Amino acid sequence: MLAVGGSAGSVQPLVEIIRDLPGDIAAAVLVTIHVGEQTRLPQILSRSGPLRAVHVGDREVLEQGRIYIAPPGQHLFARDGLALLSPSPRVNRHRPAVDVMFASAAEWVASRTIAVVLSGALDDGAVGAALVAQAGGQVLVQDPAEAEFDSMPRSALAAAPGARAVPLRQLAHQIRECVDVARSLHGDPMMDEAGRGADMEMVDSADPGYLREDESQLTRLSCPDCGGGMAQVDLPQISYFRCHVGHQFAPRAFAAAQAEVSETKLWGAVAALEEQAAILRCLQRRAFGPRHVAPPDRDQTQTAQERYAEDVASRAAALRAQVREWSNHPSQLGTRPQ
Repeated sequence: MLAVGGSAGSVQPLVEIIRDLPGDIAAAVLVTIHVGEQTRLPQILSRSGPLRAVHVGDREVLEQGRIYIAPPGQHLFARDGLALLSPSPRVNRHRPAVDVMFASAAEWVASRTIAVVLSGALDDGAVGAALVAQAGGQVLVQDPAEAEFDSMPRSALAAAPGARAVPLRQLAHQIRECVDVARSLHGDPMMDEAGRGADMEMVDSADPGYLREDESQLTRLSCPDCGGGMAQVDLPQISYFRCHVGHQFAPRAFAAAQAEVSETKLWGAVAALEEQAAILRCLQRRAFGPRHVAPPDRDQTQTAQERYAEDVASRAAALRAQVREWSNHPSQLGTRPQ
């Protein structure tokens, strides 16, 4: 099983790899790329080399010498010789996610899995690559020095023991060698009904502090996507986070998602303060408009309330300026590591 994942800057490297793969390659090729809804990736890859590429259908039988691409909005699992599609919760803020595909391949064919990580931002694919390595599979990574976005390749190298960085011009050759090694291994694929990755639902338990078997500890962190409680899962070289709904985050993806949530909450605070100032001014106009109904202490009361309304408006303006500055300098988590 050959599984290839990437994100920003990965389409052209993928085209070059597919161009150099033989038409009789002894592996099904699964591909998950973070691309837009109107992707023509199957047509592009089919024209690039001898292998036919398609957006895979649910429960489609996987055959050697074909490319199966995860369609937009669906996670791609490989199990018991079939491609399974699922609209389950996003992983690393993506659906489809590379981690889901890698993890399912590692479960099904274990040491006969070959995972390839191409250019991309943040760290989708790192946890999946670590699981492939843990299962005895092989992990190849586009040389980060050549990648347009090197965060995904670097993250996979750091997370997966034995992962190898390979120059793009040599990747197809290395893949062919890995396929030969995988073919020499024996063992029957076994389907794991429990699943892993995004195939997660809340366990029916009377204990609110329950942990799944692979989870290490509960945290005080909340899920950026749904607000649910997060558990931490520890692997030898990487830890990641999962909520009980099924959203899952590698470390850099988690930090980036939390940064987006923080900005959203700050803009919410700006809106609340500006609305508070507006309603205070509205109340002042109604209370102190006609002089003939004004109370004797009108001037003192009006001055105090005007001062309070202006103070709220001033705080709103200061916070708006700070949040705008925040927005003008977005998170650098997805760019080249410092």
